[in-house]
Amino acid sequence: RILPRAALAFAAEIPGGSLRVTTGPNWLLLSQLREGTLDLVVGRLAAPEEMRGLVFEQLYVEPVAAVVRPGHPLIAAPALGLAAFPLILPPPGAVIRPAVERHFLSLGLEPPAAAVETVSLAVGRGIVQASDAVWFISRGVVEAELDAGVLAALDLGDLKLMAGPVGLTRRAGSEAGPEAQGLMRA
Repeated sequence: RILPRAALAFAAEIPGGSLRVTTGPNWLLLSQLREGTLDLVVGRLAAPEEMRGLVFEQLYVEPVAAVVRPGHPLIAAPALGLAAFPLILPPPGAVIRPAVERHFLSLGLEPPAAAVETVSLAVGRGIVQASDAVWFISRGVVEAELDAGVLAALDLGDLKLMAGPVGLTRRAGSEAGPEAQGLMRA
């Protein structure tokens, strides 16, 4: 949600500038950042042990949502419970996976098994729209789909344990180049 707007602002601020966007799991992007393949990572704050040699600037706090298709039985009757439906969870190693597991633990439940593990918008959206699956995903990933009404977020009460900081990560002790600085401002 944030990067498309920033890319447009970057293009307006730095005409002729070059912006290459790479997507992937947080651990891979941070590895590429350390190697110098990437100048900047926009995403969730990683675990402390993964942040060695890196600095993080928080932009906002992003909630995780439980997302379903419009008309899903849990929208009208949340008491049916999540256990009755297949779950799509972030894969192990995804920054939000521990947050989702903590949510279930806070309810006195064991973290559930996933029918599918993904943070891919195309895959998650496709499965949710064609089934009764419930997908736990960063709300920003599906914000446009929620706004358009093609997906719906379940009201599961207080989901504060699943919110986390999103921001800019870069190598500690290195000065960002002019284009990276332009993107950071955007």
